[in-house]
Amino acid sequence: MDAFRFYEQIGLKDRLSAVKKKLDKKMFYDYADVNKKEKNVITKYVERMELSFLLTPSTINIQAFINEEYHYEGVMFVTVKLRDEVTEKHVRVLEEVIHGALPNPVVITFTFKDEICISSCMKRLNKVNKNNVVLETIHRTNWFSENDNANNNTFVDNFIQSIMLSNLSFTTFFNFYKDIDLAVKAFQDAEIIGTYKVIKDDKERQQQEAVISQIKDIEQEINQLKAAIKKETQFNKKVELNMKVQQLKKELDNIKSDVE
Repeated sequence: MDAFRFYEQIGLKDRLSAVKKKLDKKMFYDYADVNKKEKNVITKYVERMELSFLLTPSTINIQAFINEEYHYEGVMFVTVKLRDEVTEKHVRVLEEVIHGALPNPVVITFTFKDEICISSCMKRLNKVNKNNVVLETIHRTNWFSENDNANNNTFVDNFIQSIMLSNLSFTTFFNFYKDIDLAVKAFQDAEIIGTYKVIKDDKERQQQEAVISQIKDIEQEINQLKAAIKKETQFNKKVELNMKVQQLKKELDNIKSDVE
C-alpha cells in the first residue's frame, strides 16, 4: 500500500494539502541525540524521510493542548521509505529516534515494498529540560497492504475505520493524537488476543494488559515445551510434553474467548 493511499483512506487528503517536505538525514545527525549505531541505521536503511502532512490549529479545526507535562501544538505525519535490507530491529531503532527527535507528536508511516506499518508514541516534556521530550510506550501495527483491506482482513479494516479523521476527537491535539495512539495499540494487541478493540478506559486497559502478559507467558511456555519435545528421545516423555502443550493451548483459547 502506498503511504498516500493510506492518507487518502483515513481522510487526510480531503482536509489538508500535502506538505511532502523532505526531512534531511543530516538534521537528525546534527540536532537529535543519536549515537553512532543509530546514525548508521538511518544512513543505511532509510531511502527517504518526508513530512507528508502537518496539522496545526491554522490548518485544521483542532486546538493546541499545553500544560506543564504535555505540549501538543500540532501533529506531524511522517513517511519513511525503507530499503530492502531492513529488519524488525532496525525499524525499532528508527521509530525511537524519530519520535524522540521531533518535538510534536508524530504518526510515522513506514513503507517497505507494497506494505506499510504505522508507529505512534505519546510524549511528554522533560521536567529538567523543557526542550526535550520523554517518550512513553511506542506502539506499532503489523505490516499490511491494500490487499489485506480488500480481502476483508478484519484487523486492517477495523484499524482504518478507527483512525479515520471523522472518528477522532477534534477537541484538542492531545485527544486527537491519543485516539490515534489507542487505535495503533489496538492493532498491535489484536495480533496477540485475536480481536481488535480500542479501549479508552484506563482501568479496562490495565486489565487487558494483564491478559496480554498472561497470553505471552503461556505462549513462551508452549515454545519451550516444543523445543524440549524436539530434543527428547524417550517416547513416553514426548507424549507427556505434548499433553502439556495441548492443555496450554486449550487454556489460551479460553482466555482469548473471554476477551471477545
